[in-house]
Amino acid sequence: MAALPNELSMVESVPVHNYNAEANVLFADLEQPLKEEIRPQASVRLPRDGQYQFSQAEPFRLEGILSYKSGYTQVAGHPSSKIAGFSTLSTSVLEGLNVLDVVTADRVVAQISTVHPVYGTGQVPSVTFLGTRFENLRIDGQRVEVERNLEILGPRHDNDLSYFDDPGVVNRISQQYREISKDGLPDWTREQYPTSRAVVQDLGQGRRQMQCSLINGVAKAPGISFGHVIDLPHFGKIFLGELKVEREPGNTSKGLYDSYKFYLTMIRLQMGCLGEGKVSAATAVSNGQGGDGH
Repeated sequence: MAALPNELSMVESVPVHNYNAEANVLFADLEQPLKEEIRPQASVRLPRDGQYQFSQAEPFRLEGILSYKSGYTQVAGHPSSKIAGFSTLSTSVLEGLNVLDVVTADRVVAQISTVHPVYGTGQVPSVTFLGTRFENLRIDGQRVEVERNLEILGPRHDNDLSYFDDPGVVNRISQQYREISKDGLPDWTREQYPTSRAVVQDLGQGRRQMQCSLINGVAKAPGISFGHVIDLPHFGKIFLGELKVEREPGNTSKGLYDSYKFYLTMIRLQMGCLGEGKVSAATAVSNGQGGDGH
């Protein structure tokens, strides 16, 4: 039976949370030696009400150009069991990756876990990339040592300070920018990583964005390496652990908080010699937005 008008005024709103997470193990757009579009493999997306989704990646091979042995993706969303808030998990695992027998890895893991506060107690989520890693990443047969920085965004501040306004976050990302725009690097880096590049980018209508990497640097890689980037002659460019963070403003008059979105791609290739095209491997996305339940 519908509530009477005076009864409706007594109903209190209950804070809600809209979940959002996605993951896939690989997608590509190849031009040479074969022209082929590979749509996102083992792609999963979390419903707005959370729950759990899983997808197994079967063995994949495109001639002798690109292959992997297995993998899986999973996304989950549920109320946090430890603190008052809403947890979201996005995971992408890729095993036995092989690109033209140049870039290989036994296992690549992208994982993002966030906890959004309950509406009315804060709107900046905590985030961790625990579990994110490369196992036996090799380039041209040479094992690459990867220096991870899973704490580049640091802990969530108790005063709900945004990552975009946190001097520590801005300083850490600025340091990465200085490393990948130093003198003596290939000409193309000046255009893609200019020295004047701002850490926080204004996308308009209150939207803001930051781009960085969970990888501070690599060692023992062939070619030229700087920060998370490897420029390999006769192959192309290799980007590791790229992270993008976006904030979209909410509307408190409508009972909606800001939305934070985290995009993580563990391997991105821009090939231009032995083969030509783009490949992205082990991609995870996590997002969420709190509301007052009206």
